[in-house]
Amino acid sequence: MTTDNLPPISPETEHNLATRQYLGPTLKCPIFGRIPLKPSEILSDLKIKNNPPLWAQFFKYGVCGIIATLVLGLVWTLARIYIPDYIANDLPDNTKKLHSAHVMLVAFILANFVAYFSNRIFVFTPGKHSFIREMSLFFLISAISFLAGNFAKDWFIDLGTNIDVAALSFAVSSALVNFVARKYLVFSNTSEPDNTISH
Repeated sequence: MTTDNLPPISPETEHNLATRQYLGPTLKCPIFGRIPLKPSEILSDLKIKNNPPLWAQFFKYGVCGIIATLVLGLVWTLARIYIPDYIANDLPDNTKKLHSAHVMLVAFILANFVAYFSNRIFVFTPGKHSFIREMSLFFLISAISFLAGNFAKDWFIDLGTNIDVAALSFAVSSALVNFVARKYLVFSNTSEPDNTISH
């Protein structure tokens, strides 16, 4: 049985699903609350758009993050293929830092457009901000995480680490900042009750 043909879930039903008790077995997690183990309950939780359980929101955020990271990795890989001398391992460290920052900036901008729209559509409910302000906050937080990621990348280069490992450290350190900032600053909606942890 597929769930593709089912009608959309109403906000009232979503609220009831977000605060309901599970019928099947669950896994209790300190941060995420109860996580259902029954496939039908897992799918029900993943379909909730407004105020979903935190575990479901974080899972969807992770999937969108993987997609955005793949975009970032694709740009890096294309640069390694088409302009290998620009980001070669045998360049002086300062040149390597500057050139890799240029490539990562292009990759970061493209990945952030993918991240913004996928988060807005699948993960978070648009909050109290206008579309322009919401996108501006999203990119501001992304810029802060970009700087943190660039710092981590440069630190790994200073340690003599391979440039590809340094680029991976950029992606990981950037992602660590983003979920909480996006959930509570960009897509926050103070008029909705938060039922994500109290399962």
